[in-house]
Amino acid sequence: MTRTATVFNIERFSSEDGPGIRTVVFLKGCPLRCKWCANPESQSRKPQILGKPFVCVGCARCANICPQKGITRREGMGFVTDAKVCTLCGTCVDGCYIGARLVMGEEYTAAALHREIVKDAAYYLHSGGGVTFSGGEPLLHDDFIVEYSDYAREGNFGMLVETCGQVPLASVRKASAVADGVFFDFKHIDPGRHRELTGADNRQILENLEWLDGNYSGFLSVRYPYIPGMNDDPEAIGGFIDFVAKLGNVREVWFLPYHRLGLSKYRGLGREYEMGDAKPLKMSDIEFLKDYQDRLSIPIRI
Repeated sequence: MTRTATVFNIERFSSEDGPGIRTVVFLKGCPLRCKWCANPESQSRKPQILGKPFVCVGCARCANICPQKGITRREGMGFVTDAKVCTLCGTCVDGCYIGARLVMGEEYTAAALHREIVKDAAYYLHSGGGVTFSGGEPLLHDDFIVEYSDYAREGNFGMLVETCGQVPLASVRKASAVADGVFFDFKHIDPGRHRELTGADNRQILENLEWLDGNYSGFLSVRYPYIPGMNDDPEAIGGFIDFVAKLGNVREVWFLPYHRLGLSKYRGLGREYEMGDAKPLKMSDIEFLKDYQDRLSIPIRI
């Protein structure tokens, strides 16, 4: 059976999502609802209409031509589509003169996706790069990733997956069997606080990370998004460091500074941004976290 996955973005020439030059494929669907999520359009597995409020000129053409009359203007958000009535007919997207509306999500087979990815194969081969599956949570599409791995192997380029870990162990096993590297996100060490911040506790996540540490032979990197007022206190950071220090096969730890790049997407989906007015951070704001290096035998990177 030919499997498909819903892709909402293909980002070419990335240098931040694994070694070398990479193409990052963003898949829709995520079991978590992190308050700081930068890709809210990734959370639902279904395609969605995303407005671009900073591009929109307010002409109301989209609302006037929508066959379902499902587009309304909301203060501070522009013209928002009601997903409950939207049929994804594309009328509003095609009818917007300035491109202020997008369909986020397109079904791809592994073969169709490869036809896009292979266009940049020369960059992968010369830089040691390849494909990175991100999201959302790409391991919700574990069978698709396994199927695509045959194309990556045939093309002689790498394949890496990013994960939040909130998936069944069976999915971790499948994907890790074919991935050259796994980037594992770690949100909070405390299960109760983790649930407050993401909608789920961290029990499955920690179990999956421990399994990878004991069974995965590829490159395992753990990433910690540093979010002001959420997981930036000494107890949270220290607990995270102590947990990783007990692992034996993690190759590196990354601390990632909070940013607000997803704000316009929330508005374009008609959703409130739960981080409020929290200020974005620069890398220099969290350089002090390298002071934890003496508690780890692996590199800490910012």
